[in-house]
Amino acid sequence: MALKYEAKYDFIAKIGDKEINFKAWTAKEERLYLQALEDEKTEITDKLIFDILIKPAVQDKSMVLSVQEQKLLMIEIRKESISKDFQDTIECKECGEETLATIEIDSIKSYEKSNYESITVDNLIFNIDDIKTNKSKERLNLDKGIINYIFTDFLLHIQSIDIDGELQDSFSFKELQEYMDSLPTKIFDEVFEKYQKMTDSLELKYEFVCPHCKTKEIIDYTNIPNFLWL
Repeated sequence: MALKYEAKYDFIAKIGDKEINFKAWTAKEERLYLQALEDEKTEITDKLIFDILIKPAVQDKSMVLSVQEQKLLMIEIRKESISKDFQDTIECKECGEETLATIEIDSIKSYEKSNYESITVDNLIFNIDDIKTNKSKERLNLDKGIINYIFTDFLLHIQSIDIDGELQDSFSFKELQEYMDSLPTKIFDEVFEKYQKMTDSLELKYEFVCPHCKTKEIIDYTNIPNFLWL
């Protein structure tokens, strides 16, 4: 019999309307991630994180996740792989005293799922929805840079466009990109602003009460300290 530990997908992450079966990270995923961090030539991209830390852990390898869903799933995997809490040394802004706080992750996370619908601007109707599975490969090969990342992600949510009463839904990604690039800035910005209000959101906020002076402070965690192993 081969010497192998068989990990099972025993955990379920409930993200909006999705239920995702996953397993805890293994020593291999830990090593690969730490090696990537150590290698100065390796760029820590969303694709690399997906390939090392998300894809091996989930049962359904074809899933398509939004940026916020990916972050939330990472948190759920981290909870089962490492700990459901983390420690952070917080310096009070009022008295300057430092406190080592143990923070429960579930107590600080707040997730609002997306609510996509059509966007009408002038004579154009953009039909917005979740990214389709057949577009997932394109999404994981996004251009470098946060602006291109956000722009590409936005385009992949456009399912069709009604132009003067004529529905356009058979365009390629390149054709869609060229069309959106040709729009007047005023129209594009209005569409994009309305789209952003529909997307899902994830907040990680902790209400810290200083034990020394009782001052209250809201701490916004863009990144959870010791999220992985560092």
